[in-house]
Amino acid sequence: MRRISSVLLLVVLIACGGGDVVAPGGGAATSLTFTFTGLRPLDPAAEGTYEAWTRDAGGQFHSLGSFEYAQSVTLPLSEPVGDGAELWITVQRPGDGDAVPSAQTLLRGTLHGRDADLGVVGAVTQGSLPLKPRPGQFTMFSPSDNALDGYPSHEESGVWLFNMRPELTEQNDMWVRLTQLSPGWTYEGWMVRDIGTRNAIWLSYGKFVPDYTGTVNTRDDTGWGPFSGVADFRTDGEEEFPGDDWISNPLSFPFPNGLTLPLDLREMDSTGALRWTHVISIEPAWNKGEPIGSERPFLVRPYQDLFGSGAPGAARAITFRPEGVPSARVTAQ
Repeated sequence: MRRISSVLLLVVLIACGGGDVVAPGGGAATSLTFTFTGLRPLDPAAEGTYEAWTRDAGGQFHSLGSFEYAQSVTLPLSEPVGDGAELWITVQRPGDGDAVPSAQTLLRGTLHGRDADLGVVGAVTQGSLPLKPRPGQFTMFSPSDNALDGYPSHEESGVWLFNMRPELTEQNDMWVRLTQLSPGWTYEGWMVRDIGTRNAIWLSYGKFVPDYTGTVNTRDDTGWGPFSGVADFRTDGEEEFPGDDWISNPLSFPFPNGLTLPLDLREMDSTGALRWTHVISIEPAWNKGEPIGSERPFLVRPYQDLFGSGAPGAARAITFRPEGVPSARVTAQ
């Protein structure tokens, strides 16, 4: 009798669908609930929309639908989702009507039983590479006018990604190292005045990607910067690392009200608090080539530091901020 019971139990387990997700109380799950950390609403016209997907064992994607941001979002399942199925969150480009995931995979993870944890590894980053916790240093520097005016000149008006004090870095050389990104994404550097306030001003210093080893050893897409005072700012000069100077505006690009060139990135407010913050964000690659002055930061912001009040040559470490990286917890119901 005991053997017959065991056989019957095995038959019941097989009949239940094997890898299908089973909800509490029995029966296949009818929905997935996503609980997000580090996301925010998107502007559909400028930033696109979120969409959730499953990928089956055959590599086929199935859309669970686009959605507007909320801390918790529940999406219905039209068919069972098996244990081990991949779950993806993408950012679909404004106006995108394709029934396939975009190159901007934001979060990714695997369903184990009824639960999954989604993160940027393998979505925003290549393969299984995590974001680097100690990529190196950013430096106060203004190379665009040093040839003419000597060094130091307007050093407090520029920020550049290289290791001024390499002996204080893990790599012990001049190059910053950042995790290689998936093709749908790019890094972008920023100086931000009064970050976290309604009046915050974000100044981009350009978009860039590391080489295949993760070494940041080429200039960004704005070269010396549109406000460096150099007319041929994208291609002039010899600096082979990202950064910008903010010294003058001979080409009359749009520039935020309330700021005066040359900038003093060591500026303090009336209480003596530093006003400028250095940020490295991760942006959709479709933003490459956007007009000067129209740049706006995306929500993935893994690195943030006060610029500091030290002299040129002071070591300024780039700090990883996990709270600036989105994630999600998924539960099948």
